[in-house]
Amino acid sequence: MQPRMKKQALAQEEIQKLLEREKVGHLATVGPDGPYVIPVNYVIYEGKVYVHGRKEGGQKYDNIGFDPRVCFEVARDHGYEVGDTPCKTETIYESAIGRGRARILEGEEGLTEKVLLAFAKKFAAHLTDPVIPQEKAKITGIIEVSIDEWTGKHYKKPA
Repeated sequence: MQPRMKKQALAQEEIQKLLEREKVGHLATVGPDGPYVIPVNYVIYEGKVYVHGRKEGGQKYDNIGFDPRVCFEVARDHGYEVGDTPCKTETIYESAIGRGRARILEGEEGLTEKVLLAFAKKFAAHLTDPVIPQEKAKITGIIEVSIDEWTGKHYKKPA
């Protein structure tokens, strides 16, 4: 399925910058009861999206086991351009959406450690030598999302 071209499309470089800059994305999965979307912290590591959480239970993990197809979305709200009517008020934003497949990392300690360190670097940048305690690593589940294609859109104030 080819995405429709958008008038306000983001270039791939702009999508990458948005993904690297933001900290919260939304992971959409499908389970036996239908679609499910959840806000998540994430990192981009070696071209893939990684999400973490508790290994035990959790609807996103169950849904990925049911159907590995996912959608991942990141957006940044830059405010509003206020018009003289409600219809002329515009949201200034950037957004990126990727469709792909997810898998739960299991038995890949080397990759798991690298991903957890990428999380530490992104979310605890003030620590110069972060250490991931083994007891925490053991209870942490990591989801790897391989995106087939990113699309992005924006609205910026006209110059």
